[in-house]
Amino acid sequence: MREFDQRFEEYMRGHTSEASRWMHVVGMSAAAAAAVVAVRGRRPGRLWTVPAAFFAFAWSGHFVFERNLPVGFTDPGAAFSGDLKMIYMMATGRNGQLKELLARLAQEDAAAEFVEDTSGAVAEGVAECPRSLDRAA
Repeated sequence: MREFDQRFEEYMRGHTSEASRWMHVVGMSAAAAAAVVAVRGRRPGRLWTVPAAFFAFAWSGHFVFERNLPVGFTDPGAAFSGDLKMIYMMATGRNGQLKELLARLAQEDAAAEFVEDTSGAVAEGVAECPRSLDRAA
């Protein structure tokens, strides 16, 4: 289960915009409607509209609001499971939990970036530091 949580956290790093998350919800709704229309109309040839409806909205959310590429381009498995979990949480009124998760991830990313920046500065400072202790010995 921890592996799924880690993959979901990575997935959510690509979904920081609330507008983009809502575009995914609208896309899933449009895809469900397209599936119902195709099945009830006994037109299996129109099932191609199901992924087209979803991706039209979801990818628009990425390109317009996130300004990034969808996770599905690099990790389709994480994208599918992440989409389902995120959309479920949005549709059941748990967007606040997603916002809290994103805030925690942003703090962790900022802390990791700070450590990287300072570790480089400390290493440079040590190299430039006069060897006063060596002279005393």
